[in-house]
Amino acid sequence: MLEKRVKSGLAVTPRHLKLCDDNLRRAGVGSRNDFVEQAIEFYCSHLISRELSAMGGKSQVPMERFETLSRALGTGQYKLSVEVATMTRILARMAQVPDSEVRSIQADCAREVKRLGRAPTFLQSACRERDGLAADDGARFFADDDAEDDDLT
Repeated sequence: MLEKRVKSGLAVTPRHLKLCDDNLRRAGVGSRNDFVEQAIEFYCSHLISRELSAMGGKSQVPMERFETLSRALGTGQYKLSVEVATMTRILARMAQVPDSEVRSIQADCAREVKRLGRAPTFLQSACRERDGLAADDGARFFADDDAEDDDLT
């Protein structure tokens, strides 16, 4: 789920801003906000890892298990990304949609995800496409949706 950002008025030195700008591509992000968010998450993970290591034998969670879990989560995210990229490539080959239409669909999807705070379900998207609703009509279309309907468990 996409989280809504809060403007915090964070101030950094020019040196830190340059470090951020110089490493955007290396971090695989497109904005300073994304870079700072990833840096915070990484540093917090580092602190937790350091605390667990310092606990030594007193830890309830063995460090090896924690590291294995961390690797598994990262591997899972990578595998999902590969699957999504594969499906995207297959659909692109099959659809032969003009670039301008792809850009329009992409912009429409971005607005929809921002408005919903999450990706729509397949059923929601299918109904929306079938009914020919535009992004602005989505608020009306999704207003009756219940969060319970999205629970697939």
